Amino acid sequence: MLVKIAWRNIWRSRGRSLGVLGSIVVGIWALVSAVGFMNGFIVGYMADIINHDISSIQIHNPEFKKDKEVKYVIVDGEQKVQTIEGWAGVKAATSRVLVNGMIASPKKASGVQIRGIDPAEESQVTQLDSLIGEGTYFEGIKRNPILIGKKLAEKLGVGVKSKVVLTFTDANLNLTSAAFRIAGIIESSSINLNEGYAFVKQSDLIRLLGIQDVHEIAVLTDPQIDEATIVAKYKESYPSDLPETWREIAPELALIQEMYSSMLYVLITIVMIALVFGILNTMLMAVLERFKELGMLMAVGMARIKVFGMVLLETIFIGVLGAPIGLLFGWLTMLYYTSHGIDLSAYSEGLESFGYSSILYPYIEDSTYMTIAIAVVITAFVGAVYPAWKAIRLKPVEALHKI
Repeated sequence: MLVKIAWRNIWRSRGRSLGVLGSIVVGIWALVSAVGFMNGFIVGYMADIINHDISSIQIHNPEFKKDKEVKYVIVDGEQKVQTIEGWAGVKAATSRVLVNGMIASPKKASGVQIRGIDPAEESQVTQLDSLIGEGTYFEGIKRNPILIGKKLAEKLGVGVKSKVVLTFTDANLNLTSAAFRIAGIIESSSINLNEGYAFVKQSDLIRLLGIQDVHEIAVLTDPQIDEATIVAKYKESYPSDLPETWREIAPELALIQEMYSSMLYVLITIVMIALVFGILNTMLMAVLERFKELGMLMAVGMARIKVFGMVLLETIFIGVLGAPIGLLFGWLTMLYYTSHGIDLSAYSEGLESFGYSSILYPYIEDSTYMTIAIAVVITAFVGAVYPAWKAIRLKPVEALHKI
């Protein structure tokens, strides 16, 4: 009976109830959209760096991490790559040869990290082949092909099939130079890929450096796997090497992840506080308008706890009605923009300087929808407590004499 009365009371003042319902719907839709856009910026930025640059795990010779000297290699690196690829939770692994040097064109020179890669393995770990904007992925050039970023190509004033010269120090500390021809140009929002790296074939760089092994092993893990478990297993198998997760390699990304989690709950809290005051104001008005009616109900024997429950139920019903509608609108918005993206090319120059893509793809995790739905129900309950308490504080005799 109490549920039935509460439901009917909601629609006695349709305009007011629909106003509260509308504010809940708009608030939830705005919250879902804001979280989706934050995901697109922050999580998308982190995913690009992890997937296309540093990978889930990196392994080095401990001395190489300190000095970056060419002689500090991972012993039997290729054999270790093959072993790692067979471990549960590992999607792919690749080896790299690294050396800092200069890249020069007839017009200009720039400092870069030269990366000797196995093209097939690298494409499995970082999907580097998918980032080629012009030219090909090491194809069409018979001798010494090289890939560079778009911004670096613009800085050097070169294009596909242009010749560049790499200069670096080999394993014997001799200054070495070699001519390479550009096979492809990489287009990426990553600052490192755009202007900090030059990719060559591993076999070419090993020959020029005069070494026999590699400097780095990059590992891509399954999304549901904790990278620390793979690192622990590697340390147990090969204690002389230094394996690190992406959190250790790029602690700033781990900090961003922690800050994002906090920001998410702060954003939800702000929106819910706004809804609380809207609900509280509306329900308090509804109670004040019904002083005489509520007094009569208590005068004929309705317990105060039932009056309290009736006001609570009215508010919770509105929240339960508004939450699914708001979540539906939010889900449809995310569905559209996740597939179509948001074109921010008008701000591409500024975004790329910070490592963001000019196309934003918002998305939201399924668990976030449930978090928001629960938050709305709690908010509706909290917003109704004071009006309901105000109702049971009435004295029936005084309430019946109010005009």
